[in-house]
Amino acid sequence: MKIALFGGSFNPIHHGHLIIAEAARTYFNLDKIIFIPAGHPPHKPNIPLESKKHRLKMIQLAIKDNPHFLVNDYELQKQGINYTIDTIEHFKKLYPKDNLHFIMGMDLLVQIDTWKMGDKILDSCKFLVGVKPSYSISALPEKTKSRVKLFYIPFIDVSSTFLRTYLKKNISIRYLAPEKVIKYINKNKLYR
Repeated sequence: MKIALFGGSFNPIHHGHLIIAEAARTYFNLDKIIFIPAGHPPHKPNIPLESKKHRLKMIQLAIKDNPHFLVNDYELQKQGINYTIDTIEHFKKLYPKDNLHFIMGMDLLVQIDTWKMGDKILDSCKFLVGVKPSYSISALPEKTKSRVKLFYIPFIDVSSTFLRTYLKKNISIRYLAPEKVIKYINKNKLYR
């Protein structure tokens, strides 16, 4: 099987996350995409994360109607900081006979040298990198470009930071995230 890991804080999950996952799935004919919410991401130490329980539940609600999407709480169960290389190694052991991929956006790829084992991580599995139409790949070093597979995603300028800002100001996030997620956020008074 062709399986892709899709990590992130998903704080909260929104349509941008779902669009990149579905685009990767269809573009590369993937069988499964596993959403992996981060427990303690090293690159976001000052961003307050909603509880693990709530972020996991929001992902479950968001992906429920897609039979190709799963969620795994591996990083949520770990103590301390989560590193992508460790997560990839864990899933390689879990799925030793499968073809493993990792989905990310171009914004993260340009920071890969700051990651733990950043110089080696691109060799740990196949990296699938979503590129927005407005983003130029010319700035990417040729060495990096040759080690990843690029795919284009529709431009949707939404982020979890943007959603959290709107929620704090009591501005509607309708159409920016799945309706089930919005109802869950409102019911539990998250991000206020």
